[in-house]
Amino acid sequence: MQKLAFYNAKGGVGKSTLATNIAHGLALADYKVLLIDLDPQNDCSLFLGIDEDWYSKTFYHLLNYQANLGDCLVQIRKNLDLLPNSNYRGIESILHEEESNIQTIFSDILNDLEEYDYVLFDCSPSNTLTNNAILYYVDGLIVPVQLKLASVKGISNIYSYLEELGLGSDLIKLIVPNMFDARLNESKDNLKELKDIFEEDNIVTKPIRRRVKISESANAGQTVFEYGTKAEEQFFPILREVVNLE
Repeated sequence: MQKLAFYNAKGGVGKSTLATNIAHGLALADYKVLLIDLDPQNDCSLFLGIDEDWYSKTFYHLLNYQANLGDCLVQIRKNLDLLPNSNYRGIESILHEEESNIQTIFSDILNDLEEYDYVLFDCSPSNTLTNNAILYYVDGLIVPVQLKLASVKGISNIYSYLEELGLGSDLIKLIVPNMFDARLNESKDNLKELKDIFEEDNIVTKPIRRRVKISESANAGQTVFEYGTKAEEQFFPILREVVNLE
């Protein structure tokens, strides 16, 4: 089982869009996937066409021992389950009380996931106790980066965050350049800088080009694989990179 988190401390980089499409792409490839939505905006649920009427128990109830894991899961596609969240402040409050156990608390409550090949987290774009617990739990990070100067430079903040938690930089497994626009020198220059910075690590994937159809599919509550465009072709190389992670 691979446990991966989609994280960037900067919002608006396409993190939830990437998480939902990679999750569904893996499911379509016949892997059993659990997507855990721990972004306060619940964007993964939204982008997959799920609203609150679909569930009554969430990650908050699991963490608060008010429900079992099975009570909180929503089957949303073949091979793809969702663990939604609610009351993010409540989650943070519980983790504050359990801060001495922050390194192991997710292992304790997520201890019955053997049926899944991949457990994927969508994180909030901030340094929170929830993200701390996720980073201690997962095997690796997938970092989407918008091809803007501030976003590229902001990657250093992720390394600082990992260092604060006593985690190694090798936790970052893939960096995904997002919203690439080949018409703009800014976009091309920032992609080159990103590749130059991580040339030795070889963790920068092929870029995802800015496409209206990608955002349209999310707004329609569908993944790119369902929306009926060729936008899904951009995600195939990233899916291969994910599958090949050790």
